[in-house]
Amino acid sequence: MNKLTYFALAIALGLFTTQTFAQGQGKQRGQRGGQQGQQQRGQQKGQRGQQKGQRGQQQGQRGQAQAKPTPVAMKDGVATISPENTKVSFVGTHTGSDPKPRLGGFKKFTGKLTATDDGNSVKSLMMEFETDSVFTELGANLTNHLKNGDFLDVKKHPKAKFVSTAVSAGEKEGMVNVVGDFTLMGKTNSITLPLMLTKSDEGMMLKGDFKLDRTSFGMNYGLEKITKQVSITLSVGEKTAAGAAGGQQARGQGGRGQGGRGQGGRGGFNPEDFFKERDANGDGKLAGDEIPERMRGRIDALDANGDEAISLKEMQDAMQQRGGQRGGGQRGGGQRGGGKGKGGGKGKG
Repeated sequence: MNKLTYFALAIALGLFTTQTFAQGQGKQRGQRGGQQGQQQRGQQKGQRGQQKGQRGQQQGQRGQAQAKPTPVAMKDGVATISPENTKVSFVGTHTGSDPKPRLGGFKKFTGKLTATDDGNSVKSLMMEFETDSVFTELGANLTNHLKNGDFLDVKKHPKAKFVSTAVSAGEKEGMVNVVGDFTLMGKTNSITLPLMLTKSDEGMMLKGDFKLDRTSFGMNYGLEKITKQVSITLSVGEKTAAGAAGGQQARGQGGRGQGGRGQGGRGGFNPEDFFKERDANGDGKLAGDEIPERMRGRIDALDANGDEAISLKEMQDAMQQRGGQRGGGQRGGGQRGGGKGKGGGKGKG
């Protein structure tokens, strides 16, 4: 082989090495640029989430301020009950050492409160609820789960009703025990409402807490995870303030946004928070209405064990797989960046 051939091979090898080095640099720059861009987007989303949480908290505080108890005016011994002057709330809890309380209430109901002839106590109480108006402080996923057949089954049972049958004095001064028939999910049981009565020239206020056994009305879903007893609070004289629930929900969203900075480049998405919020019954799986609509079309790809439910691990594994595919795309972008580097590399060495 002559000197000219050796010289040509040396030039070709040098060009190949230079191109490979430039491509490697371009690849690294592309990857670093992608990571930095993702981190910046995550931080921005976290900041927006935090701002949204602060606005929600302010709305919640305003809603709570508006809900300051005020006596309900009586006209000829009768007061009309509505969300404008009455609040009905509930708390459901999980079994075990971590109760995970779920707070909620009803937005739509009507009723009538009748005073005794002397106007000093309660003669009767009637309330009727629109079950579809249920809301929770954890947002749409839990609320929709409560509406389906596992719980209230609102399409089949759109109304719930309480009608008092007797009223007696309570054990403490100012207390009254209102006994009545409560109809829920097509079943009627007698329950007792222990209420504190506050009377003034402006009207009456009633407030009390009691427990309701959901299984006595046929609500048997998730007994291994969710307690039978649901805590109910009735406050006649306190306005229903759904804004307070909205504030709680928005604060939760803000917290997830801050989590985006911790994820450092997944755009503020925290899979554990996402999963926990949607796992309404706390069984460690997303099934039925718990699965977001945008994920239902991919259930076959996500459901690795074929049980028609999605576990947190299955969701994380799918995300990692998808992230790997995206990573391959980013590496391709890096190589393309390397090509651009090669073009300018001739002048820069």
